[in-house]
Amino acid sequence: MKKLLRLVAAVGLVVSVAACAPDAWRNVKATGFNEYLDTVQRQCQPLWFGSMNLPTFDVSSAGPYESQFTSLLDSASRLYYNRITPADFRTAVQGQFLSSDARTNRSIDCMIAQLPPDRPRSPPGGLLQ
Repeated sequence: MKKLLRLVAAVGLVVSVAACAPDAWRNVKATGFNEYLDTVQRQCQPLWFGSMNLPTFDVSSAGPYESQFTSLLDSASRLYYNRITPADFRTAVQGQFLSSDARTNRSIDCMIAQLPPDRPRSPPGGLLQ
């Protein structure tokens, strides 16, 4: 019985991780996306999304907003890999944080402005469908 419970827990973990953007936690193979996040972090401070201030793009800086941070990274990944448009990114982030205030919009505008013109359609290995 214990082996079955461990197997179910392991499968659940794999499924929950697979549901996130493939590079949502700084995948070492997603160097372009990681560089984009580093550029956003340098160029767009202060980064505000609703009540969440992000001094760094790291889950430890999200404080009590970890689930919103994860959603933000997922949306940023989809934006970077051309899976959503900048307008869709704006709508998604405003919806995630229930905010369209000036600080949030400035952060969104800056993230969009930092997009490289030649961004790829998928991360290395083609993990996005």
